[in-house]
Formats: sequence, structure tokens, C-alpha cells
Amino acid sequence: MKSPIKLSILVCFFVLTSCYESLDFNQIDDYVSKPEITSALTYFTVKPAQFFDSNGNQKYNITDVTNFYGLQNTYIHDNLVKINVNAEITNQFDREVTLQVDFLSSNNTVVYSFTPIIVEKGNLNYTYLEEIDLASQPLILNTSKIRISASIENTGVPLNVNDTSQFVFKSSVTLFIEASI
Repeated sequence: MKSPIKLSILVCFFVLTSCYESLDFNQIDDYVSKPEITSALTYFTVKPAQFFDSNGNQKYNITDVTNFYGLQNTYIHDNLVKINVNAEITNQFDREVTLQVDFLSSNNTVVYSFTPIIVEKGNLNYTYLEEIDLASQPLILNTSKIRISASIENTGVPLNVNDTSQFVFKSSVTLFIEASI
């Protein structure tokens, strides 16, 4: 019985003699939230047979357009400060591949273009990072599609339509947001 009484007296002593400061709830006005959101962007695998049309003629360029709704959210649109696009590329082809990545508006107008990405033949571990600062590239907020064009080097020797080598492109996007409460 004496133990709970001693404990109560000790707790009362600390409560009555402890220091305190008045709370400043205005500190929250200076707080800036800085979340980072990472998501898959686009992925594709291309084989040599895909560089031939239905008549068996070799093409040297393939283009794909993907919808991208990541910037349509009002919160993201109003508070985005930077975008990082990361890519991992595997080129098993026996020739160089050049990629052109364009961010497009809803009416297919180019709002941002990467410098061409050149991946040497046989490079199995190519990585790429594109950092986009919104202060210098505000039009990128109008992006609703991403167009990627892959061009193979014309070596004078046609690709083998039965070749099983692959060109693999994996990408992700990281959105950096700064928002006051």
C-alpha cells in the first residue's frame, strides 16, 4: 500500500515542479511540407522483328505515346518544384540505339524534350537521369502524354527478324513537392 502512495507523491512532485514554456502555435505557419512521390513512368521491350513493317521492310524508328496524368492533380500542379526522370536501359542489339523523350500537352504540342539518349550496342546497364526544375521549365505542368522514339543505327546490314536480342527501357518519375500548411 505504501508503494502506490510514494509513486503518487513522486509524480505530483514532478508535475508541480517541472518547467514549462507557453506553446507557440504560430510556428506551424512557417512549416513547409516536402514530400517526394516516386512512380513508374513507362516500360517497354523491343525485339528486332518490331523494326519491320507488315511488308517486311525494315524501319529505323519506332515511336510510342503514353498518357501521363501525374501532373493533373491540383495539389501537385500547384506545389511541384522539381521532377526527376530515371531510366534503366538494356541494349542487347548489335547497334547503337538513340532515344528521344518528349513531354506533350493534350493537343500533342511538345512542352519539354530530353537531349537524345544514345545507348551504345551491347550496353546492358545504362542508367539515365533527367532533372527538371519547374522554375525554369514551367510549361512542363501542361504535360499529359509522353512520347518516346527509339531509332536504331543504320549500319547498312539489316536486322535479323528472327534475332531474340532485346532493347529494354524502364523508367520512373520522382515528383518533388513543397507546400506550406
